[in-house]
Amino acid sequence: MLTEMDAWSASTRYRALQHVPALRERFARVEVSLPGDTVERRPGTAGQVRYFGVHAVNYARRALTVRGLLPRQDALLIQRGLYALGPAAIVDVLRGFSGRVVFDLDDAVFHLRPALQDRGRLARWVYASRQARKLLGRADAIVVSTPTLAQLLPRGAPEPTILPTVPDPVAYRPVVHRPQGTVTVGWTGTVGGLCYLDPLAAVFERLRTERVAELQVVSSAPWRGPATFRRWRLAEEHDLFGAFSIGIMPLPDADYTRAKAGFKLLQYMAAGLPIVASPVGVNRELIERSQAGLLAETPQEWSDAITALATDHQLRARLGARGRAFVEGYADLAHQADVLTGLLAP
Repeated sequence: MLTEMDAWSASTRYRALQHVPALRERFARVEVSLPGDTVERRPGTAGQVRYFGVHAVNYARRALTVRGLLPRQDALLIQRGLYALGPAAIVDVLRGFSGRVVFDLDDAVFHLRPALQDRGRLARWVYASRQARKLLGRADAIVVSTPTLAQLLPRGAPEPTILPTVPDPVAYRPVVHRPQGTVTVGWTGTVGGLCYLDPLAAVFERLRTERVAELQVVSSAPWRGPATFRRWRLAEEHDLFGAFSIGIMPLPDADYTRAKAGFKLLQYMAAGLPIVASPVGVNRELIERSQAGLLAETPQEWSDAITALATDHQLRARLGARGRAFVEGYADLAHQADVLTGLLAP
């Protein structure tokens, strides 16, 4: 099992590491190799030089590590890529490997991310993963998180298997909804997703001024808009939702975002939170099937939806209970392990 990122990444935890115990029950041996991509980013030019220099060293080390472990493997499960930054050349270490290669994707990483659209050529080269396209050409089987992502795969890729990204609901304690004044609206995600909040800045400014709701952002860096900030820590991952009354997932409508797995929504549901989300990609399906939240597109729709939930704790409790019940049935990890086993050892 090879992952593009360390355990700080939800993709690594929930599409790879989460399956290790079940796969070890099904195979004689399962090895896990993380890339060691956790690098502190310090301010200033010197900090930038150090950051990319360390990544360059780690990239080379990762290639050597993968090359060394291949001779004792019968199959590989590769999640997203082999290293998060850098060119596709690292994939060449797989040349000559005769075993099965199963490539897992939960984002359209072969498309340009919205956050990179206004960045320079060098940034696009560093961050816009071309490893994915190369791995798609090498893979014997492909696993994707949504039907939309399956449709976006380049022509010639193997027919994909769809396995949604799911949390284990047992790890989440459902929120108890009570009458209160200003409620807390929660958003969690990586810094690359903070830009999705920008169109709602005026909405949250007004809701905060009117003491209806206040946004809390949980990430590795604060949002520049009107919100309180809580730094994300792996040890607090399941507990942080207890501070929320409502969970949100705004998204722009683009190829990359339409392919997203809706995992954030499932985490909110596992915690018993009602949801407000953009009707983009799998978001619409999850909310319509679970009846656990509201869809919103325009700033006015977002304001109305959040206000309706913030001012009615019984509605929050009712929708939150529906979401919890839905994710308990939706998150079938044993079935997912069986599917992966069939792909790795057909």
